[in-house]
Amino acid sequence: MADEKKLTQIEIDNLIDETINLSILSKLLELNLITNKEFYTLKEKIKNFY
Repeated sequence: MADEKKLTQIEIDNLIDETINLSILSKLLELNLITNKEFYTLKEKIKNFY
């Protein structure tokens, strides 16, 4: 248990933001509003942003 890391509020906020953004992308893909290529490109940009 000594190796557990406590997240800061900024880290928690970033995780929430990233999750929301990825969820939106998934929904756009599901609705065929973006292509698979666009999905993976945007997903990488989101991952790199956080």
